[in-house]
Amino acid sequence: MNIFESNLQPMRYFAMKAKEKLAKWEQGIPEGLSTGFKSLDPYLMLETDTYTIIAARPSMGKTALGMQIIRNVAQDLQASNEKGVCAVFSAEMSGRQLAIRMASEMCGINSHMLRLGKGSSDSFTKVKNQLDEIESLPIWIDDGSAPSTKIMLQRLDQLNQEMPVRCMLFDFVELGGDEGSTEELRISSIHKSLKAIAKTLHIPVIGLCQVSREVEKTTTKIPQMQHLRYSGMAEQVMDKGVTLMRPEYYTERGDTVSDVESGKEKGTAYANVIKFRDGPVGGVWLAYRKEYAQFGDLAI
Repeated sequence: MNIFESNLQPMRYFAMKAKEKLAKWEQGIPEGLSTGFKSLDPYLMLETDTYTIIAARPSMGKTALGMQIIRNVAQDLQASNEKGVCAVFSAEMSGRQLAIRMASEMCGINSHMLRLGKGSSDSFTKVKNQLDEIESLPIWIDDGSAPSTKIMLQRLDQLNQEMPVRCMLFDFVELGGDEGSTEELRISSIHKSLKAIAKTLHIPVIGLCQVSREVEKTTTKIPQMQHLRYSGMAEQVMDKGVTLMRPEYYTERGDTVSDVESGKEKGTAYANVIKFRDGPVGGVWLAYRKEYAQFGDLAI
């Protein structure tokens, strides 16, 4: 048996791999796939073998941000003629809903008004044309309810036989179909297994998560590590983690949000980096247009 077919390898093997990586960095080739957001990339570049968590309270835009990142990666793959696809496991929304939201967001059209049948003829035409454009994107969606991580890995293996999977998104962790004798053990198992998928397939995996209501008792409303549900295992296995908070969501309800920078009270979202295994934590402000569920880099 060739020793290099085993997971147990001598240091010379990893030293060789490290030198190959250093050579790429020296040529100015950054590590990982871009999120498509210049302000987020220093914290959240999508590196192989990594598990990234995006967490927030409902209505903060975690699905929107996750899908925009996936779309940006897919567009980059398509533009560079690189082989590969992005895989999305959506336990909450259907693939049809995701497609309509993506096309509407790209057009700057409120998808809610379309669902109500109140959009203009021009808006419906624009979204239909945008759907024609995005149907060629290398994105595969599994919208079955409550998939287990075991099923996810099996389906990713099958897809890998057709084309290389370059990244994966799961929306969202708490809806995973894994079993456990307690809810804490079940969710912990999902986090651990998502990290295992990243390492097994050598891809970046993004898991979307809910945070507890306890964060709404704080003055800043910014979720921290302890606000993740059963955060112990998540904290251990995640390589990168970011939470989202939109001040406007709270101020519209009449709540006060402290420590918001002047001029960022509306049309923004705060991305709080709660973990970065190989770098600094911090936070960045993003632009957010709630009528389109659209994130962007904030103009300075």
